[in-house]
Amino acid sequence: MGFEITKNGNNNSDWPKGVYIDHIEVSKIENAENKYDYDISIRVEGTMPDKPALKYPTSFYINGNHAKDKGVASDFGSSNSNPPVKNGSWKIRHFLTELGVENKSPMTDDFSGLNDDCIRDCIGRHVYILQYETTGTNKNGNPKRNTWFYYASKEKGIKHLLDKWNAQKTPPQNYNSSPSEKIANMWNSKPSGDDTPDL
Repeated sequence: MGFEITKNGNNNSDWPKGVYIDHIEVSKIENAENKYDYDISIRVEGTMPDKPALKYPTSFYINGNHAKDKGVASDFGSSNSNPPVKNGSWKIRHFLTELGVENKSPMTDDFSGLNDDCIRDCIGRHVYILQYETTGTNKNGNPKRNTWFYYASKEKGIKHLLDKWNAQKTPPQNYNSSPSEKIANMWNSKPSGDDTPDL
């Protein structure tokens, strides 16, 4: 198998606690009801070809706010937009890029979702996602998992996503890291309140 990287490897000291990376094949995307006043919210569902025994698909949401010109959406929003956009919709562009989708007009007419052509193009494509355990618990008492807003193409693979996670200065606020990691992260950098695109 060579220098295989797996989260269950015996000699994998770099693998962070409570982090899981999976290869998914997109089976469904739908424009989601927007509960948190974002400009766009989509729900992605996918199967895991490497785990055929799983009975249910995995699903996650991607959302964000657009850059605007005189109040009208003009582009995917990010901290690099003018003016900067908090919780930008760049995450959706990034997801589509890692899927390998090329589309000059992927949005619905009101910019609140992806259009049918774009959604159809996503189905059957592959991407790696990273999920992390949170400080919250599910009804069984196990840690809930969130899907991180960075993705990796099938070609980039697991290591690209793992390296990106390990390189971040401040993990997500609700990441269930160990107490010593949390204290170290508090001193490393102040939280900015926004996710800066660094693709």
